[in-house]
Order: sequence, then C-alpha cells, then structure tokens
Amino acid sequence: MTIVYELSEELNKAGIKDLDHAHPFRIPPSSLVKCQDKALIAVSEVMDNPAEHGSNTYNEMSVQVQIKICYPIGNNVNNNLNIDADVFEKSIASFFMQKNWLRQASSGHYMDDSGHAEIDLFFKRRF
Repeated sequence: MTIVYELSEELNKAGIKDLDHAHPFRIPPSSLVKCQDKALIAVSEVMDNPAEHGSNTYNEMSVQVQIKICYPIGNNVNNNLNIDADVFEKSIASFFMQKNWLRQASSGHYMDDSGHAEIDLFFKRRF
C-alpha cells in the first residue's frame, strides 16, 4: 500500500472534527456534491527523492505529500460559516506533526471553479 492510501486511512480513523472523509489522490465529484457541512481531503504524493548524504548507499527516501482541503460551498474562509478553517487546518497539521512530518510552506486559500474554498498544505518526511 502506498503512503497516500496509508495516510488517507489514518486520517479517516483519527476522529478529526469537521472532517468528512480523506481520499487518496483526488476527491470524487460525487463526494463534493454530497458533502454540505464537513471538509473533504485529497492526499497526493508530490515528490519522493533518495536522501543521500555523501554515500552511494541508498538507505532513505524524502517524501513530500500534498493535502488538499476542500471546504463546503458557503464556508467562506473569511467569515467561517460552517467550519473554522484555522482550527481545522491546525488539527490536520498537528496530526502530521505527531507522525514526524514537517510542515512546508503553502500559498493560502483559494476558490475553485465550483465555489469551494480550498487550501493545499504540504508536508515532508524521511523514511
């Protein structure tokens, strides 16, 4: 099983408030239509590189994942109608940091074509 499937399963079992479901790779359109009051997450691998430190011995990988958070339509990031985005994103970051993932820079919230507020969070870890 890939890291994307493992992380999706762990997020779904974590009991994070306001999380409807975490999906590997992408959020199915049918889930976007059904989800009215909770956030959805897509977990994707962005990059995996060998972590080599002055040696030809391959012994470690550096993996970066993207966590796309999709808020329900009507949940405006500025007035937080349904979900407090700051609290939710801190709970997601806390989940990853407890598993020794390092948070990377993100470019902030944006609106997708269908009116969902979204943000992409990035985390990095060595295995």
